[in-house]
Amino acid sequence: MKKIFYGLILCIILLNPVFAINKTIKNGYSSILSNVDRNKIYLAKNFLFYQNSLKKAIELTSPYISDKNNIEARYIYAVSMARYDLKTSLEMLKALTDEGYPYAMDTYGEKRTCQLNRYKKLCDNSGYKKLLRTMYYKWRKGNSSELFNEDYEQYRYMSFEERVNKERTWFTPKAEKLLKQCAEERFFYCADDLQKGLFSVENKTDKQRKEYEYYKKLAKDILINAENKYLRIDYLGYCNEPESESNICPSKKELGLMLTNLAKEGDLKGYQVLAYELFHNDNTKNYLRFSKYLRYPDSKLDPKLKKEYDKAIKLNNNQGWDMEMRSYSIEPYEKLYNDESLSGFFNKVNKLDSE
Repeated sequence: MKKIFYGLILCIILLNPVFAINKTIKNGYSSILSNVDRNKIYLAKNFLFYQNSLKKAIELTSPYISDKNNIEARYIYAVSMARYDLKTSLEMLKALTDEGYPYAMDTYGEKRTCQLNRYKKLCDNSGYKKLLRTMYYKWRKGNSSELFNEDYEQYRYMSFEERVNKERTWFTPKAEKLLKQCAEERFFYCADDLQKGLFSVENKTDKQRKEYEYYKKLAKDILINAENKYLRIDYLGYCNEPESESNICPSKKELGLMLTNLAKEGDLKGYQVLAYELFHNDNTKNYLRFSKYLRYPDSKLDPKLKKEYDKAIKLNNNQGWDMEMRSYSIEPYEKLYNDESLSGFFNKVNKLDSE
């Protein structure tokens, strides 16, 4: 009887699309891809992000889309193809959505996603937003290329009342526990939130002062060592402002070390943001952002900057320059294709672009 009962539970789990994602997709790439292959897909993601040469993104990912395991390559190709062949784009997005890839679900849209057999009941029972959030959670949890910490995810989705005590002087016991757990797992945002919280405490006790120094140092170490991928570090440009006093602002020497570590890790956006802060000034001629240098290596730029970028590429040692995936909208292309007064002109432009 017990065997039958457990068998039924297993069957339900495997048939439920929210659970089935673990069975369907483990990560975004086929295990047989070489570094050279991955680097081409990373570069295609770079082209897609800046939307300045979707044809190049299509060209770079084209050799990899026949393998279903190359989820990211298929998604980049599908989104880029929306400009030139909307029908093919939607067919590919539908397949990826049916497989449980959340970025494709986001692009495919609520109406179309909820019409698929796999998601119809879940949309009716829980709503599309909850479904999408669940699928993002499961994808990020199971994919090593994503920035994820389970404790921080729980904290992130808590309401303000669940996070902060009634006196608004400190975190609730549950929020504090989650933050301290993930800080000890060396997750930057948790250590940073704790040091910021302690920074704002007036008349700190000796214990609070020690904790403040501990979490501030921990957050700085994680940041400088580039231990977490795809951190938002745009705030570094405002570190000289008085209101940035609570932020983690490394010294110039520490920022140089951080830049080296970002290069080794191949964190494209992080390296680019920090390089801009360190090297962009009025005396720099022909300043070019690093992501553009990777797309167009023959571009003219300041010799000193070229030396820095080439040094970074050497430090990277062919690991590749990746950036965080995001979902893209294809609505503008749908409107152009469906608008009779514009579609003819749009198709002519595409034809010229293809020649």
